[in-house]
Amino acid sequence: MPRLRFVDLATLAYLSGVTLWLLVFRQACSPHWRGWMALHGILTGGIVLLASDPRPRILRILRELYPLPLFILFYRESQMLNRGLFHEPLDPAFFRMEQALFGIQPSIAFSKAVPQTAFAELVYAGYFSFYLMNIGAVVGWVLRDPAKARRFLGTLASVFYLCDVTFMILPVVGPRILDLGMLDPAVVGSLGLSDVGPMPASTQMGPFAILMRYIYAWFEGAGGAFPSSHVMVASLVLREAFRQRLRLRWGLAGLVFLLCLGTVYGRYHYVLDVLGALLIGPALFALVEAVQRRMEPESGPQYDQRALS
Repeated sequence: MPRLRFVDLATLAYLSGVTLWLLVFRQACSPHWRGWMALHGILTGGIVLLASDPRPRILRILRELYPLPLFILFYRESQMLNRGLFHEPLDPAFFRMEQALFGIQPSIAFSKAVPQTAFAELVYAGYFSFYLMNIGAVVGWVLRDPAKARRFLGTLASVFYLCDVTFMILPVVGPRILDLGMLDPAVVGSLGLSDVGPMPASTQMGPFAILMRYIYAWFEGAGGAFPSSHVMVASLVLREAFRQRLRLRWGLAGLVFLLCLGTVYGRYHYVLDVLGALLIGPALFALVEAVQRRMEPESGPQYDQRALS
């Protein structure tokens, strides 16, 4: 009999929900909706098999870490199936809100105000650290304390999945939609953005800028901006680092701060995406952990209470 953990149930619930989304919207989501549904069926079967306490060591390791590659798959999937409710990106509304709130377009003005290569590299390095945070946190905690790692992975998976659901419902590309040419010129003109050029060349010269360009070309899609899953997940990792009183927690705090700057500086996100993640994140983390404690009370980690004060 499979022994399903919280993270398994969260993953299966996500697969079921997206399958229902595909059934409801079908062609509006993707002409390949049947293929996506078949993939969901295969993944569901695989998760159930892994939950049956496999004997081979490699499968036991996969049992602990299988959500990590799924995060990438589901993130890309969410941006390929996000035309169910809205057939066009909602970015014009975000441009208008940012203009109304700040009097400028922060994502456009930031790089123009600070075009120095050294600063660009600093914030791009902070943004790139997001990818290392996820793998390092999960793998590190699996080796250090499997029980805490499972609880953290359950929260991490839930945050990713809920973000992905939001991305499917609310298709927002981010300010780089201007560089991608995805908006009708008439819409761009009505927003007063017709004269927006590419990022200053000096901001794109360093190795981290080049690395991020390749990452976005190969792994990131046209969507998934609101709320910023990068900021939300990085905040979760930072929260866990302070709860466990890790030595690197203050250095990690600096990286998260740079990441927040980098999301706007690189035109990946609107300021509203960052604020949305910072406002929604803490309540979401607490809610998911409360559900986990109720479902798996025996596996709850014990934290140093001084770290929470």
